[in-house]
Amino acid sequence: MSRVLLPALIALTAFSGPAAQAASRAVATADSTRLTLAELRKRYQQPGDHYVDVGGVELRYRDEGKGPVLLLLHGSRSTLNAWDGVAARLKAHYRVVRFDQPPTGLSGPLSDAARKAIGSPEALVAGFLDKIGVAKASVFGVSSGGTLAYYFAGAYPDRVDALILSNTPSDPVGASKIASTPALEAETARSKKQGYEARAFWSLYLNFLYGDPKRLKPATIDYYHTINMRVAEANPFGLHALTANNGLTLEHLRGVRAPVMILWGMRDQVLPAATAGKALQAYLVNARSQSFVALDSVGHYPPMESPDRVAALVDAWLRRDQ
Repeated sequence: MSRVLLPALIALTAFSGPAAQAASRAVATADSTRLTLAELRKRYQQPGDHYVDVGGVELRYRDEGKGPVLLLLHGSRSTLNAWDGVAARLKAHYRVVRFDQPPTGLSGPLSDAARKAIGSPEALVAGFLDKIGVAKASVFGVSSGGTLAYYFAGAYPDRVDALILSNTPSDPVGASKIASTPALEAETARSKKQGYEARAFWSLYLNFLYGDPKRLKPATIDYYHTINMRVAEANPFGLHALTANNGLTLEHLRGVRAPVMILWGMRDQVLPAATAGKALQAYLVNARSQSFVALDSVGHYPPMESPDRVAALVDAWLRRDQ
């Protein structure tokens, strides 16, 4: 059976190993198709976008609504735009804040000096909240954004009122084997060879991640293709929270004290609930409480695929004691 890499690993492994030499020969072609940060900002910047410097890194963020603060953290290869549907509903009752994890989306580059100065992914989150004047928040992360969410909640338990995790890894994902399709496998190989991912890759990839591909819009495919054509960055995952360091990950999971709701798309072929979902629950040994909600028709990215349903569930859970 053919295999495909996990979302958090595609960018990490696409240009390493035996394919590296072939990829380097495609650099000239790839560079001619890449877009600069300035070009991407010209295309995608919205009136509600703001920028703030955190430890020498320029973060693009949005801050909408009034009420209790809800911080939204996106997954790998994604941007704050993944939360548009959820934010549109929740900003009527919450102050919804979100940012592009650097150096993705419209956030600035991540220099070696800035990475060392900030120190850790969770410290970046703390620094961002400090800059916008937020002492405590409820935190909602999806996929590797969920990893960042529990890293922050474990390291700064006094700053987290509640934690929401959706289709989030807890064990190292490098050894995971995910059934793929021949078409996606072929397009992944082609991407490695040419040095960039064409729209055909993103179409196949996002269809694979969705529980019901009929929900996937062509505009979403276009966006992911274009936003990921940004010129290569020196530290693409320098401040991303990843599960490769199992000891560090478990330490952060044990540090979570807040009540936790886990939302899981049950058609997720990347992180099946029977294995990844159960492992995540088992590691949250010190959480004040746990709730697990199964979304039967949804895949790996519930906030993108079913934003109204996700927003309603989150709102109801956060108001559970009112």
